[in-house]
Amino acid sequence: MEARVVVAWREGVYTDELVFILFSTGPVYREGELELGPDVVIALEGLGTFQGVSIRDRVLDALSKGKDLSKIAAKVHRESTRRGHASLTTSAVMFWEVSNCSRLLSMLLVAPVFGSYLQESQRRAPLTRERLLTPAELRNGKFEGRFSKVMDRCFEAYKTLCGEGVPLEDARYLSPLAAATSLYASLSLESHIYFIRKVEDGVGIVSKELRAFVNRFLEMASGRIPLLLDSRLSFKARWGYYSATDPLREPDGLIQRLCGDRPSEEAELLSFDYPRGIEDIGHDGLAAEQASPLVRALTVESLSLAAYHQAIRHRTVPTVVESLVEAAERWSRSPEKGLVVPPSIKSSPKLSQLFTNACEELHTLYSTLMQENEVVAALYTLPNAMRIRVVRSYNLYNILSPMGFLATRTCSAAQWEERAIAYKLWREVEKAAPWLKGVMGEKCKHLGYCPEKEWCPIILKYWEYSDELHRKYNQ
Repeated sequence: MEARVVVAWREGVYTDELVFILFSTGPVYREGELELGPDVVIALEGLGTFQGVSIRDRVLDALSKGKDLSKIAAKVHRESTRRGHASLTTSAVMFWEVSNCSRLLSMLLVAPVFGSYLQESQRRAPLTRERLLTPAELRNGKFEGRFSKVMDRCFEAYKTLCGEGVPLEDARYLSPLAAATSLYASLSLESHIYFIRKVEDGVGIVSKELRAFVNRFLEMASGRIPLLLDSRLSFKARWGYYSATDPLREPDGLIQRLCGDRPSEEAELLSFDYPRGIEDIGHDGLAAEQASPLVRALTVESLSLAAYHQAIRHRTVPTVVESLVEAAERWSRSPEKGLVVPPSIKSSPKLSQLFTNACEELHTLYSTLMQENEVVAALYTLPNAMRIRVVRSYNLYNILSPMGFLATRTCSAAQWEERAIAYKLWREVEKAAPWLKGVMGEKCKHLGYCPEKEWCPIILKYWEYSDELHRKYNQ
């Protein structure tokens, strides 16, 4: 049964409230009329590491002796989490949906690597004015009216771009991080701990929106897994969680220390590491699979917030990102270099000027809010076009697999900015590791067919192909 908090529509009026739905929490065990929730099931399975019998036998044994399963579970969870074990908290899986949430918040929510996400795409769903949210930090304050007027003009510019034939995936570069989105996630309890600690301990920049999400999550989770949740939150230690990639932090100069001013655009290979004796492995599929973690291509990339939001969801690629505040400061120092302008807009002087003017107005509002110490609210004004820098680590899976980064992002159906980065990675890796030449390639090279609705000439580099063959493969 779903649990719902807050309603986005009230009497036909759209509000700025975040909507959180917890669909279910697992695992659940059922035997006849008996139903045991995750607290008890996970605890009994934990005891199974000592006893080596089925959960059914453990349940029947405990009940026959008159034992309280909840007390057993509470003791198991306390003992496990007290020692810093995460095997039980990674076994409780939460399935939830959040909607009417800003792109600023979703950028963080999709960052945990041990999770799965399905997010509304701005490449496919057009933006409407009511979906430019007003941050809670500004509501009923002196800047709410100014923020709203800038959002009005920003949306009008966006609408003009769409009306002039600019594709949605390019027009979205103008939309600010205040734009609303929705996403579905499947995450273990452990993958939520960073969000909770960030709010509780004030780690970096904490928005009221993030605080609302965490409070609603805790409210729902405490009704589903009270014993496990209470035990896990009682364990507090420095770095006592698996941290998520977090652009919502105070400036720390980390990327600058690692990479200096690199790169000016796209991507640059920082290093390519692999053990000796691995040079002929690229042509041996099974060996390459097993050796994947031993190969590491380390890059520094400069990409738009729009592209970054897509990249972070490719969670098999470890990523370190700079602070949003640092990226915005660099934009302030160099307005032209700090933005990614889509080719469909850049090719038209009229549209390019419209785009630039709208971004400048967003930047002016950002600067004003920063001067007034409204740091959180200021971040909502940043456009998707603003550049941010990341350091990423690619293993052989992401270099050679048809499901890895390079193959999926060089496909002609992929977003154009990510394609440019993927092709740059391909060229850089080929220079650093000539033994991989000839084995890297687009998804269709590895599959032997095109999985997209419409096929393109890329596949002809590798295979004989035709409309007839494409229809056959798609049946």
